[in-house]
Amino acid sequence: MRDRRVGELLRSEIMDVIIKEVNDPKIKDVVLTKIDVTKDLSIAKVYFSTYNKSAKEGIERGLNRSAGFIRHCILKGLRLKKVPTLRFIYDDSGDYGQKIDGLLKDITSE
Repeated sequence: MRDRRVGELLRSEIMDVIIKEVNDPKIKDVVLTKIDVTKDLSIAKVYFSTYNKSAKEGIERGLNRSAGFIRHCILKGLRLKKVPTLRFIYDDSGDYGQKIDGLLKDITSE
């Protein structure tokens, strides 16, 4: 339960840092879809999506390179004893849903 609350708190803080503090324009195009925090609060897997699908690998690398800076900004702003290490992962569930939707449309048009 605590890990979920921390995840929700992290989501808003991470987006705030990305929008206000990170200087990479590609990274500003992300939407955080989900955050999984381990029970011991040591690691947070931050899932993201982007409208710029062709640059998703570069965006993921950029986010992971900025993870330490983002974590540092969160440490300054939040009153948590422990802020987890951040790992950014592209969330392909939206892509998968679009693929399924396309297949269903193909089936119904036949």
